[in-house]
Amino acid sequence: MRTVRILRGLLDVILPSSCSYCNGPVGDSGIAHFCRECWGDFAMISGPLCPCCGKPFGSPASLEHSPDHVCGECRRRPPKFDQALAVGQFEGPLREAIHQFKYRPCRSLGRPLGEWFAQNIRILPRLEVAIPVPLHGSRLRQRGFNQALLLAHHLHEKHGISLSFDNLVRMRRTMPQVELSAEERIKNVADAFALRRPDEIYAKNVVIVDDVFTTGATMNECASVLKAAGAAEVVALTLARTLL
Repeated sequence: MRTVRILRGLLDVILPSSCSYCNGPVGDSGIAHFCRECWGDFAMISGPLCPCCGKPFGSPASLEHSPDHVCGECRRRPPKFDQALAVGQFEGPLREAIHQFKYRPCRSLGRPLGEWFAQNIRILPRLEVAIPVPLHGSRLRQRGFNQALLLAHHLHEKHGISLSFDNLVRMRRTMPQVELSAEERIKNVADAFALRRPDEIYAKNVVIVDDVFTTGATMNECASVLKAAGAAEVVALTLARTLL
């Protein structure tokens, strides 16, 4: 009996019996921490969207007469990336899944999240190289994996985009962006990134991959480094984005 209890305890750690979002039974979902209903209830990003930063507009008729009309924030402060796209809204069960993935951390969620991301993201056919937003070495050792790299790997597997996993590096440890205001986020990541081999992305169409797009400060700083090295186009793809 003691052995059975131990095995059940270990199984509950690996694949908990209750869903971390609704607290109902996980059942036969096969996904750690989530039942089928909650996993299937991720809120998708839907249009019309700003053609630059990907933020949804309030009115469904926003782009009917001016398809290239960008949002006020992009007009006031044009980003360094050419376009940003996200799959889901950073809320509800998707928000919980990302938190479990990153901060628990539950690496086993990497595959189902990566597959969902790669299956649902709108891929631009001209994209050539996928680059994950890097973690600083100290944070990588603490977490044990880079969530952006796991997502980029699934993008590479499904869509055949070349994966460059060690070219873009984080030169200094920055504060977690979640703790900062929009302006503080910009200062926090300023000059934090560099390329080891700039020639590899010269004249290439590059996609930067990360988990969540909030203000775009991190993506913008990465794009600035890539554009300075001669990247032809830089697109930011994320699993989710906040709707501020």
